[in-house]
Amino acid sequence: MSRTDLLDRTLAGLSERARWFLLAEDTPARAGFLQAVAPSVKLVGLVALVALTVTRRDLPTVAALAALAGGLAVASRVPARTFLGRVAGPPAFALVAVAPQTLLMGGPTLAGTPLSAAGVGYVAVFSARVGVCVAFLSLLLLTTRFSDLLAGLARLRAPVIAVSLLAITYRYLLLFFAELERMARARRSRTVAEPDLRRTWRDSGNFLGTFLLRSVERGERVERAARARGGGGGPRPTAGRTPFGRADAVFALVVLAAVVGVGLA
Repeated sequence: MSRTDLLDRTLAGLSERARWFLLAEDTPARAGFLQAVAPSVKLVGLVALVALTVTRRDLPTVAALAALAGGLAVASRVPARTFLGRVAGPPAFALVAVAPQTLLMGGPTLAGTPLSAAGVGYVAVFSARVGVCVAFLSLLLLTTRFSDLLAGLARLRAPVIAVSLLAITYRYLLLFFAELERMARARRSRTVAEPDLRRTWRDSGNFLGTFLLRSVERGERVERAARARGGGGGPRPTAGRTPFGRADAVFALVVLAAVVGVGLA
């Protein structure tokens, strides 16, 4: 594989992966447990579970919360590949970031190794907490359309400017990565011969500069289009205010049981 092909494939893969992460339109349409929960209730409950996970410092409790996240994913009919694909990355980065603590923390070491027992426990709990928090947030994004999520925030009386910024940022990220994919495809179609390393670096710099300029221009177009459609006064909720149902009550009981159970543990 040539250096140019490697760069183009990397950019195209990054763009495709990012858009796959942002666009989750199939799973919210499935007949699952969390899909039936009102967005505002789901948002409060899952954020409460994230906050609960952050406060835990023992591995068994974090493992129990991980099992709860997995159970909610199964009940919501979230594909295992999609769920694990979103959850696996952040804990790996967290593990690499805090791995030196296995050598830096004091206390007794593991048999035959220079690794601190306290450090290994800290790294395991920290990485597990990151994974569980990402799992709960992924459930929120995978089972809720973004427009419904904005409606839920509006129903919870979130600041209008914050909801507006979130909506514009989401639209701009989709545009940003779509533009990256188009430019990578156009660059690949214009490449005839394999350039040398110096020219590859120079072309990559020109590509980056052009991409940033075009991203700014398209971002301004997004802002003008939003204003032209009356979007300057804040987003309007797209989901109606439906009464709370059985799924909302069951989910609230699950969250309450998790909070009480972890608090008593």
